Amino acid sequence: MKLEGSLPLTQIISEPITLDYLDNSSKLREFFPAHFTQRKPRKFKIDRKILAKYLRDYNEKMNAPSRVMENIDSLLDEDVYVVVTGQQPGIFGGPLYTIYKAFSAIIICNRLSHGGRRFVPLFWNASEDHDLSEVEHIYLMNKNRPCKIHFSIKGGSRSASEVKLDPREMEKVIQRIDEVSPQSEFKDKILKNLKLLAGRSENLGDFFSRLLLFFLGEEGLVLIEPRILRPLMIPLFKKMIQHPLRSTELINQMAAQLKKRGYSPRIHKMSHLCNFFLKRKRVTYNGKFFVEERPFSSQDLLKRLEENPFDFSSNVVTRPITQDYTLPTYAYVAGPSEIAYFAQLGKIYHEFGIEMPLLYPRFGATILENKVAKIIKKYHLDILDLKSPTSLIKKLLKKEVKPLFSSARGDISKALLSLGQAASQVDKTLEDSFEASQKKIFREIDSLEKRVVRSLEKQNSLMKSQIYNAAENLFPLGDLQERKINPLEYLIKFGYDFLKVIQGKFSSSSYGEHRIITFPG
Repeated sequence: MKLEGSLPLTQIISEPITLDYLDNSSKLREFFPAHFTQRKPRKFKIDRKILAKYLRDYNEKMNAPSRVMENIDSLLDEDVYVVVTGQQPGIFGGPLYTIYKAFSAIIICNRLSHGGRRFVPLFWNASEDHDLSEVEHIYLMNKNRPCKIHFSIKGGSRSASEVKLDPREMEKVIQRIDEVSPQSEFKDKILKNLKLLAGRSENLGDFFSRLLLFFLGEEGLVLIEPRILRPLMIPLFKKMIQHPLRSTELINQMAAQLKKRGYSPRIHKMSHLCNFFLKRKRVTYNGKFFVEERPFSSQDLLKRLEENPFDFSSNVVTRPITQDYTLPTYAYVAGPSEIAYFAQLGKIYHEFGIEMPLLYPRFGATILENKVAKIIKKYHLDILDLKSPTSLIKKLLKKEVKPLFSSARGDISKALLSLGQAASQVDKTLEDSFEASQKKIFREIDSLEKRVVRSLEKQNSLMKSQIYNAAENLFPLGDLQERKINPLEYLIKFGYDFLKVIQGKFSSSSYGEHRIITFPG
């Protein structure tokens, strides 16, 4: 029974590349220039004054606190670097792991900043992503079951920065959050702050940045959206146009090398796909560029790039390149899947003349409320037992009847042994028949045991209910809690101290550790 400490990464990370990277396996040395345990200074070419102005203007617009502005000003010093993390902007902050990633960047900066060196945490708000089905809802718990709350987004495929916040829809969603969440001394203030932040926001990307700054701005977390830095990216998109399929070729080469090492690559690209978007539309190349069915020459695209760089944006392959070209990145804080993506990007970085930053694994957590801890103690469980509640219930019920059936099997075995010996003495040819009869008897006992367990399962509804409730709290919809549940679940229950406790626990954790955090502690 484990209510403190951490969950084993091998039980919660299914990606072999990530597990081997964390172990600093020699199999991956050619795919990552360095391990996060090594110090590796990085060169940076962009004019820091221009970058600082973009960052300052954006964060001032988002009403960032003074500590954020101080961190931005510090980047004028050539010896100051950023520790970056990022995520597409989910409504109301998305799942818990968004906050965990941000805290990871803050804590890594605190650990690295000593001996005259300074590091600044920065969150890359990937507001150009247009997979809105991933960001237009949150999950909160309602009567021990995950409840999906939708924010209705009208219109077709758009990026988060293009999704205007409809005040009536926002009011409706906040009302739904109020209905679903429990009453607490913190609730009214938190919902009031949500309304204020939403009222100041023009779009979903805006709202996400304001929310993170409201939660973590006092820790110095700098926010930026990639479109703000687009003018600095012009040389990169120019190279993508001049060599349209080179990055696709390199990605597929790295995929082939990973396969030779026994891994399954995460990125697969058709050979005619370019790794940038025009107005968020897919671009292909076959002697000419095609945006959907409309043809373009390279001269057409280069001219458009000069006239309006904001029409161009990166995809999953080139997003890290644009990030680390425009920012003085020392390290990137990645989730388990992201680390596997980066295994294919080494040659892309080299092609663009950019050094890959160090990759630090983020911290993770499972929040264990006292009501769930009581159930775990009552039935003498480990947290991971609750990943499969149906199997667990059968196991517990079988444990109840196992001594009875084990005893019965022992008694029957002794009786059958005597009978078998007697039958063999009467007629040797009866041995095979007796053995078949013996197997049939034990099959019947096994069948009876299963029927008894099923009957107990129907009768023992309290245990069944408690196990399922605990499982849904820790592994909602069969997934890790941090991948589903929104931070509002715990902010409403425990107030802003929830964030302080998370930061404190992560500050004493190993890199990549997945902590079990009991609330209230």
